[in-house]
Amino acid sequence: MQTIIVFIKKNIDIKMGIAGAVVMAVIVFYINYHGSRDTLGASTAALKQGGYTFLFGGIIMRMSERISLAISVNLIAIALACIIPSAISILLTYGLHSLKGTPKPLQSTLVTAFFVIPSTLIWAFIQRQKKKKTNHYQ
Repeated sequence: MQTIIVFIKKNIDIKMGIAGAVVMAVIVFYINYHGSRDTLGASTAALKQGGYTFLFGGIIMRMSERISLAISVNLIAIALACIIPSAISILLTYGLHSLKGTPKPLQSTLVTAFFVIPSTLIWAFIQRQKKKKTNHYQ
């Protein structure tokens, strides 16, 4: 059990996963309910999005952090820490919402794109600044 906990803490940003899950689940519920008045479908979409965002959003943010710190050239590090995790997140989200139960899969995915791109960009920048303050990059 200890190994699992260490693995989760190492590979998932739990705080970012929870924050993202709540925000995205509410937005996806609204999008799907507003357009269809289908409470069950909107709830299904929101639960899928919330669970997905907690797990994969936490992984995506940790990935962004790791990429931003692994590359020494600032601009390249931040760009790749935004582009790679964002592309993975958008593709996985569309795949999830294309499964049965989401009334508007494309609209639900656009919300992810709207949030993940600036989130990973800002997160990468923040991580680089933290590292710079500890004198690892000068």
